[in-house]
Amino acid sequence: MNRKFMTLYRFSLLQKLRAKSFLISTALMIVFLIGFSNIERIIDWFAGDEPKIAVVSSLDADIVPVLKESGIKSEIDQKDYSLQEARDAVKDGTYEVVALMTSDPYVVTLISESPEQSLKTQLSTALKLVRDQKIISESNVDPAILAALAAPITTKQELTSTGGKNEDELFAASALVYVLLFLMYFTIVIYGGMIVTEIANEKSSRVMELLISAASPIQHMLAKILSIATVSIIQLSLLVGVGYYSGQKSSLFDQLSLDSLSIQTVVYLFVFFLLGYFLYATLLAALGSLVSRVEDAQQVTIPVIMLIVAAFMISIFSLNAPTNQAVVVLSFIPFFTPMLMFLRVMLTDVPMWQILLSIGLMGVSIALALFVGTKFYRGGVLFYGSNPLKQLRRILSGRQ
Repeated sequence: MNRKFMTLYRFSLLQKLRAKSFLISTALMIVFLIGFSNIERIIDWFAGDEPKIAVVSSLDADIVPVLKESGIKSEIDQKDYSLQEARDAVKDGTYEVVALMTSDPYVVTLISESPEQSLKTQLSTALKLVRDQKIISESNVDPAILAALAAPITTKQELTSTGGKNEDELFAASALVYVLLFLMYFTIVIYGGMIVTEIANEKSSRVMELLISAASPIQHMLAKILSIATVSIIQLSLLVGVGYYSGQKSSLFDQLSLDSLSIQTVVYLFVFFLLGYFLYATLLAALGSLVSRVEDAQQVTIPVIMLIVAAFMISIFSLNAPTNQAVVVLSFIPFFTPMLMFLRVMLTDVPMWQILLSIGLMGVSIALALFVGTKFYRGGVLFYGSNPLKQLRRILSGRQ
């Protein structure tokens, strides 16, 4: 490989890896991932200890076992307080919560210093259970009959287009695809936008003139794209590793069924992510070369960003209809392939020839984008005017 290209690549890569912004953002994202994956422990920590509870009951049945079955973990003391005594017990700190439960009518009066919404629901559920049991016994209705009436009907669904996945596996796969699509979307947007920002910064500081004098614009463009791709892979690998290790004991991660994340899924994610990144990064680098200031970058990159947003929105809306004919057709259009084909591969049984065809079309599109993009980059990288659209017209007319 060309020595000048490798020099530019190493310089750009090391510059990004040593940048304070990279180190700080990585550290913040790691802290966020650790916090998110342990959100239940954090909530329990802030929630503090279980409240001390006293129950004043005029019911015929023993309410304490029923309250325990409803999920209350605190120690429950039975007291014979009046309403005023219950208020005094909470006020002087003897108990944090006092619940008065009556049977005529069935009412729960909850006295506490602060709102106890979950406890209120548990008390209400327990009292309803006691009331229902009394109604059943007084009506001489066989409990087995009521249980039979309340039993749900078993419904089985056989899916023919999901590659052997049952309904539960399909739901887990959909949740996983939802997360991975977000990951793919944000990384392409963030790291693709980084290319435009860096080119504009190098042009505004006149560093670009020194870099271009040492290597051709084509080498500079490819080194920029590949170095940022390497940074993204390093950062994402670190974040995914930390997130997976930290979230192994979290119920939130259990719902994503990370155990079903097969090698095949990782390979497809990696392939379609890289293909999408290189396609959009090439377009963004070409358009970014037309601007001289970071403030002007948005006006030329809006079309590409809109394509990424459109691909992401279509993918999200297609989660419940991955076999739709429009989704199938759009999955072969290179701008939508990275997300839509990945969606189809994860949720349906896609023939291998379609996967290979979509990858081939992406490869051709990236080659075409590189061919056109290098012409844009060669003509725009040393352009310092304030009108990028004017420079674009000059490039297209061959007058750069």
